[in-house]
Order: sequence, then structure tokens, then C-alpha cells
Amino acid sequence: MILAHFLTEVNEANMYVVACPESRKALLIDAACFDRRIEMFIEEHHLMLEGVFITHDHYDHTGGVQDILRCHDARVYAGKDSIDGISAQAVRQDDKIIVGHLEGRVVELPGHIPYSVGLVFPGVVFTGDALFAGSIGGTASERDRALEIEYIQKHVFILAETCRIYPGHGPASTVFIEKNYNPFFA
Repeated sequence: MILAHFLTEVNEANMYVVACPESRKALLIDAACFDRRIEMFIEEHHLMLEGVFITHDHYDHTGGVQDILRCHDARVYAGKDSIDGISAQAVRQDDKIIVGHLEGRVVELPGHIPYSVGLVFPGVVFTGDALFAGSIGGTASERDRALEIEYIQKHVFILAETCRIYPGHGPASTVFIEKNYNPFFA
């Protein structure tokens, strides 16, 4: 798997490119902005961006969708069927996202917002703003916080402890570290 991380100036949001080395098909995870570095990476590695996966519809994860779609014939995947007025394929728990020969699996991670979703590939999980290194995403109520914690435990912490966690903001981590040392779970 080809995996690249891009830290943006939009609220220091992370964007990721996941690509299949055989087919050269690629998926962008979150779209804070139109970032020339990503375009250069796609061109340099001879990739075809075929999809944009949105973990949740806050501006710092969706602000670049329209500009990206102007340059790429890509399908948008999200937890609901519209992102910033753009039609999206709504995805739910255990739906598959195919990127060439790679298969991702959707995990629902509500709490930060109701339609938050993550994406699991072998050895990695993209958690958006549900789970960060050492923290969890902000919620509107204690009920939402409890829901977020429940779904992280149910869908992320069941993964291999060596599985890398790539959040919407901040550094990467692992399931082992977050399960054992994140103050919301330890």
C-alpha cells in the first residue's frame, strides 16, 4: 500500500492519500483544502485519484472537495449522501471501499457528529476526529461522548494492537497506545 500524509494549514487538519501500488488507483481521505503537494504526489507517483473519503462534514475536512472534484473524476464517500452540497455515496458499518487491489472497511464512529465514519485497511485505521493520539473528538453532550467512546472500543480497539491510527488532527498512534494510555480509556 502507498500511504502519504499531508498536514494542512486549515485548522492543522490531516489529509491522507492511500493508493494501490499495482493499479495506481488512489483514494484521498478528508479534503481540508486543495493542496498542490497532493497533486504533485499524485502526478509524481502516476496515480489516478478515484475517490475521496470524508470522515465527517466539518469545514476542515471538506473545504477542498469541490476544487478536488474539478481536477479529478472521483467518487465521494461519506457517512451521509451530501457533503457541502455535493452528492456523496453514503457509507455504513462494514461497507467496502475498493482502491485497486486494496479493500477498505468502513467503521461507524458517531459522537463527534452523528455521521462520523472511519476507514480500516490492513494495518491502518483512519479515525477522523473521533480518536486522536491521547484524546477523543469533542462532543455536544455527555451522551455523545459515551457513544463515541463505545464505538471506538467496539470498532477500533478490536483491531490488532500494532494497527496504526491516523487521526484527523495531530500525530499518528497505535491501537495499543490508545487502548492502554489514552486517558479516556485507560
